[in-house]
Amino acid sequence: MAPIAVEPLLAQPAREVADGKDQNEADDALREFGKCAVTLRNVLYQDRALQTMELHFIDNHFQVLQMAYFRWKRKHWEFPIV
Repeated sequence: MAPIAVEPLLAQPAREVADGKDQNEADDALREFGKCAVTLRNVLYQDRALQTMELHFIDNHFQVLQMAYFRWKRKHWEFPIV
């Protein structure tokens, strides 16, 4: 399988303190992610059949997002993950 291109902002190593430009780019990336999530939700609400490749694509991206989010959550939250 060919490697998938990753957004440049999301592929950059994390830094403890972000300057104003980086914060704006992060805000833009999160806003764009929110729009994509709403679009995906709307597609799924249509209850149309998805092709196998589409299902794998969605599953893979959910797994990547979940791993990154849980890693971030362990690092930044004071409470244990339940």
